[in-house]
Amino acid sequence: MTRTSNWLAAVSTLALAIAPIAAQASPVGTAANTDITNTVQVDFSVGGVAQNRITASDTFKVDRRVNVTVATTNTAAVSVAPGQTNAVTTFTVTNNSNATLDYLLAAANQANGAATFTGNDNFDVTNIRIFRETGTTAGFDASDQLVTSLTAMASGDTVTVYVVSDMIIAPGTPPTLPVNNDIATVILTATAASGGTALTQTPAGTANGANTVETIFADAAGPAPGDAVRDGRHSARSDYRVSGAQLTVNKYSRVVSDGIGTSNFRSVPGAVVEYCIVISNAAGAASAASVALADVVPTAMTYVANSVFINNAISGAYTYTAATGCTGGTAGTDAANYNAGTRTVANTFATIPANESRFLRFQATIN
Repeated sequence: MTRTSNWLAAVSTLALAIAPIAAQASPVGTAANTDITNTVQVDFSVGGVAQNRITASDTFKVDRRVNVTVATTNTAAVSVAPGQTNAVTTFTVTNNSNATLDYLLAAANQANGAATFTGNDNFDVTNIRIFRETGTTAGFDASDQLVTSLTAMASGDTVTVYVVSDMIIAPGTPPTLPVNNDIATVILTATAASGGTALTQTPAGTANGANTVETIFADAAGPAPGDAVRDGRHSARSDYRVSGAQLTVNKYSRVVSDGIGTSNFRSVPGAVVEYCIVISNAAGAASAASVALADVVPTAMTYVANSVFINNAISGAYTYTAATGCTGGTAGTDAANYNAGTRTVANTFATIPANESRFLRFQATIN
């Protein structure tokens, strides 16, 4: 009750939204710096006469047992898109010590190797940041606090922490992005501290003073490089797995008339050429949205009015044959699909799911 009351008083000047910062739990063991006194009493008689009781007491202070646990709450790799910003992995930090402590936080990329769940880490994310859950609802949002440490965590308390990253390998124009099924593993480490300085363990050869509080590390080893057993810190990992669209585009052409013959048409002035542009998304890839196609008609050719046809319903890869070209589809409109000023044929496909294709075909006459 005392600890709870003190904690509430300490945050009474903050907004009530701060309340869910930590999951309150029972303290772990007898608090450090507690005096434990043991008294012995001896009663005796002399010559049948009871004598005054004599007593002796021993008092010592409880030492500080430092133990922190970091764990991810993700049960599988977090699915992300190439180039996605503010992608979130979720962790908890639990103070298993018998004292209120601060914890310094650090997040970093894993240097390749096996991923947390399945597969292997093969790229590094950028712009890694750490946020503490401070909102009224669970889950990362704009109300959460950007942090580098957790201060005054009471014994037994757990805090939710988000490691937030961008799925960009390197910035640029265009940036370097990961591709479908790439995996990035990130590691969060919490180090026990006081006042912003990492704790040090009382040297092993130091005598256990009855009136002093020694610091003893009791943490397990973690996956961060150098995170050993009983080193005052602990770490955990989680993964991002890229689920990206895998689009391919192919452009085909065939002469459909030349104004001379009835078959085996030739690419002569006055001949009409049919272009077919096919965009396909691979099986198992993420759905691609707002796929914008633009094709500038060559200056040596003239667009054939109202010749655009669009097919938005092709399952699997589309097989093109020169004999028949792209068949079917729905007629487009020159108002929507052709800009005479820029000589551009264009269309935006709302979505191309995995293992599906779309095509646009149009005609132009050789000048």
